[in-house]
Amino acid sequence: MKTGFFKQVNESKINGYISISLYPSNNSFISYEYKSLAPNWKLFENLTKKKISEKQFIDSYKEQLFYLNPKTVYDDLKSLVFGFEPIIMTNVSKKKFCHRHIVAEWLENELGIVIEEYKFGKVIRSNGYMKKNTNPTLF
Repeated sequence: MKTGFFKQVNESKINGYISISLYPSNNSFISYEYKSLAPNWKLFENLTKKKISEKQFIDSYKEQLFYLNPKTVYDDLKSLVFGFEPIIMTNVSKKKFCHRHIVAEWLENELGIVIEEYKFGKVIRSNGYMKKNTNPTLF
């Protein structure tokens, strides 16, 4: 499984794209949506209008995720794009705060899996942000 953002998508051959945003992607290559992972409207608006901090958003969004079963979510995402690797997508670029990193961190912690960033590989995620993993490995 991977995460990514809509502007990266330029290939119709990869049919694993799944939007987890409130807004549609407006990209014809992204055929699937999983709205259970989208933040609720009020939470999104409060963050956008700076009525709440990123920390408050994270706390509220994690509460939303608490009511979901991570294994079921993972299985749903895989079955949605049967035969392809799921790539959960949002409209926020890699350098900005985004709920997809919170989702990825949640799934990694709950399921013991590694979720890479599409076209970037392994990343370090923390508090809704990501940065490229610069630690060299032997393998």
